[in-house]
Amino acid sequence: MLNVPDPFWVITLFLLGSFVGSFLNVVIYRLPLEKSVVYPGSHCPQCNKNLAWYDNVPIFAWIYLGGKCRNCKAKYSFRYPAIELLTALLFAGFYIAYFMSDVRLLMPEFLHGGWIIYLVHITLVAALIASTFIDADHWIIPLSVCYITAGVGVIGAMLLHYFIDFPISLHGQQWRMLPFAGPKMAAAGLGSLIGLTLTYMLIKFGLYKRSFHEFEQACLQAQENDQPMPSEDDVNIRREMGREILFLAPIVIMTYLAVKILSGQSDVASKWVILIDEQKWLAGLLGSVFGFMIGAGVVWAIRILGSLAFGREAMGLGDMHLMGAVGAVLGWQSSVVAFFVAPFFGLGYAIMRLVLKGSREIPYGPFLSAATIVVMIFHDSIMDYLGVLFTQPSVVP
Repeated sequence: MLNVPDPFWVITLFLLGSFVGSFLNVVIYRLPLEKSVVYPGSHCPQCNKNLAWYDNVPIFAWIYLGGKCRNCKAKYSFRYPAIELLTALLFAGFYIAYFMSDVRLLMPEFLHGGWIIYLVHITLVAALIASTFIDADHWIIPLSVCYITAGVGVIGAMLLHYFIDFPISLHGQQWRMLPFAGPKMAAAGLGSLIGLTLTYMLIKFGLYKRSFHEFEQACLQAQENDQPMPSEDDVNIRREMGREILFLAPIVIMTYLAVKILSGQSDVASKWVILIDEQKWLAGLLGSVFGFMIGAGVVWAIRILGSLAFGREAMGLGDMHLMGAVGAVLGWQSSVVAFFVAPFFGLGYAIMRLVLKGSREIPYGPFLSAATIVVMIFHDSIMDYLGVLFTQPSVVP
């Protein structure tokens, strides 16, 4: 195979990252406004004139034009080139970390299958950048970003073994690259997926109601009738958390039943073990599903417990879905570690906001994102250090 020098990939990925960053600027601006990120093309928000391709070159066009529109001279925020540069640096930096350093020791060579791991991981990085700035601006994390990222994680985990032939010595270590489940974890992933499907069916047929359903309907009605919007202070948070517990109940029950049936010494359990061992794509699929459930579930548990304790919404559903996407891409271990690392990033900002503005509330997405990137880069060292707590999925009894 052609031997491509590392500097070529670093430069290429830096340039690619700058263009992805340019697209992320569009996503960050338009998605919260529910506008298409594809049409219309890039244009000046002040004079609405379309930008020529040479005025849309990442980073350099902003510098050349002095941060102004060529036509109407309206000023463009410095954040546009900053996001492009940040994305470019992360695209190049992750290649250096994964393939030119020793921080990820089990990573295969880039052209020998490592590219699929990089592609899935860098998709998550792009989603984290978009989520960070949207959450900072609007205090929301669009679920579409989370779902697309989770889907990429699931597909990557399913396809991994078609591109990488793991040697016997690395069997049981696949989870360090993309999610991969042993028989018991795969059973849990299958059960949780069945439970989630059952829950949505109950909602579809009107047997369950989503949390905050009445509040959302009241907001829509007020908007349609041009009336004052209802206040969130009037919502009974503890009642809504009770609904969310009911939402989770089928997932927990089906997960327990699946593990119970597909584990042990029965013929069904034995066939299940053989199936997961032979069908690597299924082990990847269910490992990614389980990662999503655990990543989202940890945040959801904190959300419910905190809301029940304090009588106000503790964490947003966007945070939950974001960590679900992290789990789908990186596996359940990394999502759990990232969630508990995030407070160390957010503590200083929370104290500053409390002192300066007297507010205890902060957008938590940026700190979840920062923690996730740290865990991605230093994954092997962190997991080895925490090896007593996190055992290899393939050897879970």
